Amino acid sequence: MNAPRKSAILLLLITSSLLTLQAQEVRLGGGYSGSKVDADGSENWKGRAGYQYGLDVLIGNRFFLKPGIYMQIRNLDYTTVGVGQDGVTNGITTETRITSKALRIPLMGGIRLMDPAADPKGFNLYVTGGPTALIGLSTETGENSLNFTTRGTQWYLGFGAGAEYRFLFLDAGYDVGMSNMFKGDGINTNPRINNSWITAGLRFLLNK
Repeated sequence: MNAPRKSAILLLLITSSLLTLQAQEVRLGGGYSGSKVDADGSENWKGRAGYQYGLDVLIGNRFFLKPGIYMQIRNLDYTTVGVGQDGVTNGITTETRITSKALRIPLMGGIRLMDPAADPKGFNLYVTGGPTALIGLSTETGENSLNFTTRGTQWYLGFGAGAEYRFLFLDAGYDVGMSNMFKGDGINTNPRINNSWITAGLRFLLNK
């Protein structure tokens, strides 16, 4: 990991700590993370199930800001077809499992459908929307010799919805990729990856 990326991650951690001091609620959760390829040459790519875990802080009440930081593990399969010396495909396919680790940094705004002032722990529903940054940490391709680099930061624009009751919450959403994931040698496509996610966990209401 290069120095600028380390500095950015350190800044994010400090900012998250400061935001927590202003928060009305802290949430710890984890769950499913899915990938859908949306780019030219996507027939060679297939998204696989991954997972994520981390925390969100909520600032506000009925209208709220919800920044977060998550570790995201993403799995993709890339398939290549062998070509003989005559330039004709020989029917031999090679499948590579690509696993990447990244920090997922959402900054969502939202609204609860019911005013929580009367009962902050009561059942409620909410919708959210906003940008997300994905800061790459590492990428693995197993024993395959494909050579590529992952873009340092990928940007997304997403939306979601959720439910909360007492000390529990459930979130789900979809993030549309605004930047490509890969660049480098050995792969002739540079896909955009859309993310779907479902997260469940615990709520910690803070007394202010």
